[in-house]
Amino acid sequence: RARHGTGHSQEDMYAIRSHSISHMRLPDAVVFPNSEEEVQSLISLAARKGWCLIPFGGGTNVSHATWCPSKDIDPRPMISVDMRLMNKVLKINEEDRTVHVQAGITGGQLVREMNSLGFTIGHEPDSIEFSTLGGWIATSSSGMKQNKYGNIEDIVKEVRVANSQGMLWQHSNGDGASFARVSTGTSLTSLLLGSEGSLGIITSAVLKIWSLPTVKEYQSVILHNFDDGTRFVKDVAKLGSMKPASIRLLDNTQFRLGQAMKWDRSFFGAMKSSLMKTYANLKVGEFTPHDTVCATITFEGSLPEIEIQQKYIKTLALKHGGICAGSEVGRAGYDMTYAIAYIRDFAMTYGFLAESFETFVPWSKVATMIVATKNRLRKEHSDRALPGRPIVTCRITQLYDEGVCVYFYFCMNFKNVRNPSEV
Repeated sequence: RARHGTGHSQEDMYAIRSHSISHMRLPDAVVFPNSEEEVQSLISLAARKGWCLIPFGGGTNVSHATWCPSKDIDPRPMISVDMRLMNKVLKINEEDRTVHVQAGITGGQLVREMNSLGFTIGHEPDSIEFSTLGGWIATSSSGMKQNKYGNIEDIVKEVRVANSQGMLWQHSNGDGASFARVSTGTSLTSLLLGSEGSLGIITSAVLKIWSLPTVKEYQSVILHNFDDGTRFVKDVAKLGSMKPASIRLLDNTQFRLGQAMKWDRSFFGAMKSSLMKTYANLKVGEFTPHDTVCATITFEGSLPEIEIQQKYIKTLALKHGGICAGSEVGRAGYDMTYAIAYIRDFAMTYGFLAESFETFVPWSKVATMIVATKNRLRKEHSDRALPGRPIVTCRITQLYDEGVCVYFYFCMNFKNVRNPSEV
């Protein structure tokens, strides 16, 4: 019940580890349906009994979506509906390039199942280890390789959903042939994307699939400062279909943080080694260690496609005064995304609280927003006379024609701080 009444935000983790979760309202019960019929039966029973049902996938939300409202606000019994027993690949259509999958499958399991069949769906959110297909749809999820495969709204073709009126679907019983484009009125899939469980419980979906890429490569580009880095990724965004599958721009603090961590060679050792060699070169060149930033890049596709993309990247790097630092740094930077939450929770054991938050910002406001946000965080930390100095860092994570997604990290020492999570 405690796990199903919380998510993966800093507040959730602190509440669990500080035992303050006893002050939270938790679900009164957790139910694990094993079929659409059981989901429908549960919804019918809840309607008759006046229960509130909260769909639960991997529990990785950071928006308090699984928190139960207080009894003063909603006195109904709260039932968490864990969908993870509904985790099967139901049907694959290799010719039409679609797959029908139950909504409770986790990202990690879906990747393994599809890889074994020679395919990928290309969707890799940071939470892929635990999050589920149903959760991706209900939260309108975005993935690290959206440059190549799109976001979840570009991948989901059909949805089946259970509500108090029965099962809903739009075309071919929700599990047959998919249509690349439809102009027949309101789209059920569009309604369900981002619905957060408010319109029903998603039971399965038909997804677009791709053959596994024949080549996967990594690269990194070192640039003089964040402004140069922003101009570099803005030019990359103009490459259209020739954009790499993933590109992320780390600010100087985040880039240097890699050197401070004493990680194991098997996971981050490659990044540390490459960074040390790169920094040795930077100190004798035009680059300054306290301004330098790094873009980490992932390529996926055919060999000719990737060779063209790599040429574009090298040309743009040279245009903006950057140097290519090699695949080791690029691969380690990509993999580090999956470790951030683990590092955050590890740091909590030693008196540090950290949280991440992100937003979309137009190209014209990127620099202004980042500077203003960092300044505001430091000011709030200073105004509260909190111990030590905060870590405030960011990275540009996704590129769009109109702008970028920027992901911030804030970390503070909470020694002798009362109610640090609230602070």
